[in-house]
Amino acid sequence: MSTDRIQDKSLKFDWFFIAVTLTLMTFGVFLVYSATVGEELAVYDTHWFRQIIYFLTGIAIAVGLVFVKIDWLKRAAVPSYVVALVLLLFVLFFAGDVKGAGRWIDLKVIKLQPSEFAKIAYLITISYWLSKHPVSLHKLKSFLVPLGLFIVPFLLVLKQPDLSTALVFTAVTLVGFFFAGLTFTDLFLIVSPVLSVLFSHSQSMVFQVLWGVLICLVVFSVLRRHLSKKFSGVIIATNILAGYASSMVWNMLEPHQQKRVNTFLDPMSDPLGDGYQVLQSLTAIGSGGIGGKGFGNGSQTNLSFLPEEHTDFIFSVLGEQFGFVGCAAVLVLFTLFLWRASSICKTNDDPFVTLVTMGAATIFLFHITVNIAMTIGLMPVTGLPLPFLSYGGSFALVCMFLVGLLMCLRYQGNK
Repeated sequence: MSTDRIQDKSLKFDWFFIAVTLTLMTFGVFLVYSATVGEELAVYDTHWFRQIIYFLTGIAIAVGLVFVKIDWLKRAAVPSYVVALVLLLFVLFFAGDVKGAGRWIDLKVIKLQPSEFAKIAYLITISYWLSKHPVSLHKLKSFLVPLGLFIVPFLLVLKQPDLSTALVFTAVTLVGFFFAGLTFTDLFLIVSPVLSVLFSHSQSMVFQVLWGVLICLVVFSVLRRHLSKKFSGVIIATNILAGYASSMVWNMLEPHQQKRVNTFLDPMSDPLGDGYQVLQSLTAIGSGGIGGKGFGNGSQTNLSFLPEEHTDFIFSVLGEQFGFVGCAAVLVLFTLFLWRASSICKTNDDPFVTLVTMGAATIFLFHITVNIAMTIGLMPVTGLPLPFLSYGGSFALVCMFLVGLLMCLRYQGNK
């Protein structure tokens, strides 16, 4: 093979993207180590060592995916979706509970979480369909299949119960709709009933009236463009019903989900119970100051005041030990990661590539945003881990699978 040809293939790899990913993974291993340094276990049983194994396995998967043809991904869409649904059904009936949720299949070597892998299968499947069939509010039939593809895994994951992961499917769907033909205004109308449920809890009647006026203005502003009068009426009626049905929606939530919302609104309402995690997380991050206490020196972490420090609250460990500087550095790395990931859609004219690329970036962005917002008290506590930093076998492998998928789309690009 000639030198020029080798250089051409080398340029197909986004080395900057790879470097950022490896840097985040390295941060993750060190943070998991510092969060669990007090474990009295054999090296091969420690969390940090297992995390290294997960990442090395994930790297092997990512490298293998690079050379997979895009057409093969399209062919694998429906079979992978079916397998994902079978696994989700399996955990509902046969999987054991872990902390009140039946989400894992115990394979002894690793506890497999099917909902994590279902994200990938759903992403590829919905992207394949939308690349062939654009959606439009003017043609409501165009939503039948994609909504059907969405609602089944969404409900199965919600039943586990795992609301936060179910919302990942929602985010991927909305982004897919946008790149398949909808505008931001269209998306606003679609999610407006959900917002009506949330805003109906406001104690201010003026706020509720202003929200209703805003909905009407948006509907009538687009009515002249492409919305039918019938659909406009449905949107307004749905928002009104959603507002009145908010109490019903609240009662549909699991008790632990209601507690999380109440704790989010007022952590001090239960400082030793459901508010404990948030308060300890805020204490850990705040005590880090500008430069942090130093690697392995976090008192909140070392004395186990901070629950789930190596998984859901790994960002709190980062804040306590490396301070504002460390948090800012990781946020910059995540920003660079998402920037390089989303830019991959420019390397190929195929709509499927754009949809998969932006969908994968959405999964990462959703996890990053929700996890960090949770640790600083801006959102209710959820079970969403932080990409590359939080400990977890299934999630680490899924993150690397998505990285491999993005590298594949970059390598197979025609630009």
